[in-house]
Amino acid sequence: MSDSSSPHKKLFLNASWLFGGKTASGIAGALQVIVLARVLGVADYGLLVLVISYIDILNQFFDLRVWETATKYIGTYWENGELDKTRSMIKLSYLLDISTGVLAFIIAIVTAKLISIYILKSPEAYVYIWIYSLSLFISTANSTSNAILRVFDRFKAIAFITSIQNLLKLILVAAVLFSGYGIKAVLIVFVAASFIGFFIRIWAVLKVLNEKGLTGFWNSNIGLIKDQWRGIAWFLGNTSFMATIRIGNDRLIGTMVLGYFAGKEAVGLYDVAGSVAKFIKRIVDPLNEAIYPELVKISSNKGVSEIRSIVTYSTRNLMKIIVPVSIIAIIFADLIVGLLFGEQYLPASNALRIIAAAAVLARVTFWINSVLLALGRPGLRTVLGLATTFVYLALLFILVPAYSYIGAAIALLGFSIFKSLMSYYLYQDSLRKVEQHDVLILRFSDLYCSPLLCCHSERSEESRL
Repeated sequence: MSDSSSPHKKLFLNASWLFGGKTASGIAGALQVIVLARVLGVADYGLLVLVISYIDILNQFFDLRVWETATKYIGTYWENGELDKTRSMIKLSYLLDISTGVLAFIIAIVTAKLISIYILKSPEAYVYIWIYSLSLFISTANSTSNAILRVFDRFKAIAFITSIQNLLKLILVAAVLFSGYGIKAVLIVFVAASFIGFFIRIWAVLKVLNEKGLTGFWNSNIGLIKDQWRGIAWFLGNTSFMATIRIGNDRLIGTMVLGYFAGKEAVGLYDVAGSVAKFIKRIVDPLNEAIYPELVKISSNKGVSEIRSIVTYSTRNLMKIIVPVSIIAIIFADLIVGLLFGEQYLPASNALRIIAAAAVLARVTFWINSVLLALGRPGLRTVLGLATTFVYLALLFILVPAYSYIGAAIALLGFSIFKSLMSYYLYQDSLRKVEQHDVLILRFSDLYCSPLLCCHSERSEESRL
């Protein structure tokens, strides 16, 4: 049931839609950060970032990262024409997502006061945690909805929904802040926008499922995929463990460690620096989201050469964009920070330079996770995550107490260098092993069908007759 068009062309088209959506939402997000940072000031903005980071950590800790498993198995069942199993996998994915969202919400409510006092060091922050934790009900379910839209090439819908949601957030945030309200009102706006985005996604999913003849998935029997539960559980276990590991290898844990050792002001400066560097990430994300479903399809019916071709094509085109953007950010860091956020944030300029360099290195090997998952090697990706997380945490606890937000930025740079080198090695090693496996199968096939064996087979048949 796959489209026969060129993988390169489809990848470019899908990534283009996502890039358009991400660009629009990225502009809205950037303007939102500017408004928040300028109106709230360094300390209050830092507190807001800490509250959001804590809820995001809970989301990632309990999130099973179902979207990756859903993309893999929904896509495979659909490609094989197994409609009933496709429905069952959709139902299972939503059930897992909703359950983890509820669990994360409960933990957020229970731990809010302790986190406010001992980690955020702002006793009033528990109210903010309670408000923002409402978003946990829907943030996990959104991942499965997006996975379904990706599998069926509805990247245009994803772009539209993302743009609308972020534009709405920008308008509402600006309205409440310029009306004199503070952090509490901002968080209520975030939650409201999340729910609106959730319902739009569900509408888009139901529409595409109806078009594909997959209605009634909620009444499907998940027992139909019982024979593959073990494989699904192994895949899901690795991807969910990776989601947990990611708490320690991205800026979430860096933000919390920084807040604990250096305070809210340091967090505000670090996040402003990171928000500028996020522009590089937003360039890469569309390609990252588009490449995984395509690699899943390619890995099931084409050779390693096609995977290499897709990765090489993607990386070359990506570098043409992110390298110039990063150079501009590094050279004009003072001007960018001062112009966008004001003089109070100028100390963040050097952190921006370091984070921009880290972002380039990290995005050069953005495809490694997608390749390993498409090749059915989630365990290897877990090993990569564990190794890089250990390095990052070690750097954080060494550098942050002594150098504050600059130390956090240097830790991120060190992590990016180590991850890029290890990713490239694992990529080459994985493809080499797949090639060796294919050669062995070919040799076995040639031996099995050799003239001697075929002749022996024919004689045996004659003797039986």
